[in-house]
Amino acid sequence: MSRRFLLFVLAALAAGVWMPVVCAAASDYLGAGFYTRGADAAAYIDQGSAVMDPFYLPVQTGAVLPRVTLAVMHEDNIFLEPDDPKAGTTICLIPGLLAIWGRPTHNHVYADYGLSIPIYQSENELDDRPSHMLKLGVVMATPKSQMRVEAGYRRQEDVDNTVGARVTQENFLGDANLEYRLSAKSSGGVLGRAERHLFDDNRYIDYDRYYGAGRLYYRATAKSEIFLQGGLGRDDPHENRDYASRADYFDLSLGLRGKQSPKFNTTGRIGYMWRTYDADRADYSHWIASVRAESSPFGLTTFTGELYADIRPAMDAQGVDTVDQGATISAARRLFIERLRGNASLTAGRVDYSGRAAAAEDNQWVRDGRADNYWGFSLGVDWWTKQKFSLGLAYSYMRRYGSRGDGPEAEDATSYEYGRWTLRASWNY
Repeated sequence: MSRRFLLFVLAALAAGVWMPVVCAAASDYLGAGFYTRGADAAAYIDQGSAVMDPFYLPVQTGAVLPRVTLAVMHEDNIFLEPDDPKAGTTICLIPGLLAIWGRPTHNHVYADYGLSIPIYQSENELDDRPSHMLKLGVVMATPKSQMRVEAGYRRQEDVDNTVGARVTQENFLGDANLEYRLSAKSSGGVLGRAERHLFDDNRYIDYDRYYGAGRLYYRATAKSEIFLQGGLGRDDPHENRDYASRADYFDLSLGLRGKQSPKFNTTGRIGYMWRTYDADRADYSHWIASVRAESSPFGLTTFTGELYADIRPAMDAQGVDTVDQGATISAARRLFIERLRGNASLTAGRVDYSGRAAAAEDNQWVRDGRADNYWGFSLGVDWWTKQKFSLGLAYSYMRRYGSRGDGPEAEDATSYEYGRWTLRASWNY
């Protein structure tokens, strides 16, 4: 076992003891893909939603909740080629299992696992190995404190819009949080995260990220709190040649969590990050955000807005950072009958590059100051034909304008259009 891997394991264990995510606010958007339904589905069981109550099983002290989906996906530019798009079709069987012990709104332990098995692929160049999504967690609370610990693993091949390519990657995640009530209107907490990102292709840079922070909460209303968060972190690429990408960073942000009104709730934070590098390169700073707001002003339609901005090492060029920033708005509502639901979303964002590539063999299109703009949309409909069976049809589209202002050759090489049709049939999904 290498010294670096041992250090990662110890950091993840330390995070599990001392630090996760108070509700969803600290998790940020990275952890969202580590489970297929997860504790979110378990919470719906308590709420008794007619549509989103997918299991229809009583949860008194625990439950084991299976599911399976058959999905057919057709992509019109499967390898994101700017000039010679190629269509491809994939059929996957996706079984899953959620096990939970305890009430989702109280102390509980849960495990959620999803497996995507390719049954048919029209293109031989696609990864034919199964995808895995796993998340384990425990939540413990007393009258004055709450502790939450999560660990996740995800392995899959999919489109990465930041780098503009189809990428196979493994992600490991350890999240932890401890919160203690200081007074009737205030509380304090510590949180932390350990991440590991591994890529199958040698063109991409493996790296670890470690982060720890403190929070101070103040109750603004009966069901919502504002908080101040300050944290320290480190990005640590694995190879010695990637010394130029190693950085320490600290951030300061202001956040909000809870239900501000009966029909509106917001969770997340907005702040600023400052980065200093081990190599002899200039410091860098940028705003960061991970905010989600949800509202149902008319009762039938739920509107959701998300704002995000994150700084990470560029996976396709050592010595360079990428800043992915954007926003998504979406709406979901019933259509004619309770069990027929429609949804739509619109996304727009920008990826900025900062720093100079540390090696000549790096991606020739990556440069300091490069900017990629993107936008996309999705449309879908879901029909619960029975309590335990549903059908879904969705289409998503993404348009990327790469290397803006770098000339026709660079723009053509880094721009693309991409669309995906998905048809699914699910039991207890």
